[in-house]
Amino acid sequence: MYDYASEKSRILDKRYTCPICDKQITAKAVKSNTARFLDSKADLRPIHSNINVTKYETVCCPNCGYAVLTKNIDNINQIQKKLIRDKIQANYKPHEEPPCDYYTTEMAISRMKMVLLCTVTKEAKSSEIGDVCLKLSWLYQDLADEIAEDDPNADSKRNSYLTEAKNAAMNAYNYLSEARMHEVSPFAGMNETTLDYLLADLAYQKGEYQTAMQFLSNVVANRNTTPRLKDKSLDLKELLSAKLHGEEEA
Repeated sequence: MYDYASEKSRILDKRYTCPICDKQITAKAVKSNTARFLDSKADLRPIHSNINVTKYETVCCPNCGYAVLTKNIDNINQIQKKLIRDKIQANYKPHEEPPCDYYTTEMAISRMKMVLLCTVTKEAKSSEIGDVCLKLSWLYQDLADEIAEDDPNADSKRNSYLTEAKNAAMNAYNYLSEARMHEVSPFAGMNETTLDYLLADLAYQKGEYQTAMQFLSNVVANRNTTPRLKDKSLDLKELLSAKLHGEEEA
């Protein structure tokens, strides 16, 4: 079972000004230099030894309903503000958030879903929407990882969470593919090489092996690809080659 309580000493309440209603709001944030990065999964889901950083990447205003990734809180124009006020704030009932010491993964998913709603509502760039979908996929995977093995419903819960993760990942793939065609680097903080690798992995998950190999060839051929990303690319290339070889034999 995941030890939520151990996170308490590694997070703090950080204050923000909501760009929609101008009210002062707070959100839990990870303290500087407390998250020890270990590695990332094939879809770039970050793994830290002592805290799940993705859970603390959102800011949600209880006064007007606006929710956004922390890194994008100031990235909103007047047209987008009007869209949020007309379509979110106008239908939102202000409330006080109950106090808590940390965000559970379920809470983080709920917050990320609100971020996704607001990001789509304000007609953000495809890369920004895709980034939120990707983080939502990560959180569902985290939730699946937290299931206790002695839970009598472990298998059904895990399958349900992983299905949600896959759906969010495919949405991320669609939006980020659109961004790759129509936007310029950086894409939600990713350079072109990182995005190409991610799209290759998501295309592999979708079963689009030829497309995945095309994206991957850009990564392997790029001299500026980091050693860590090149290793992941070679692992993925091996999986793709096996799939493509199997299709040829079928």
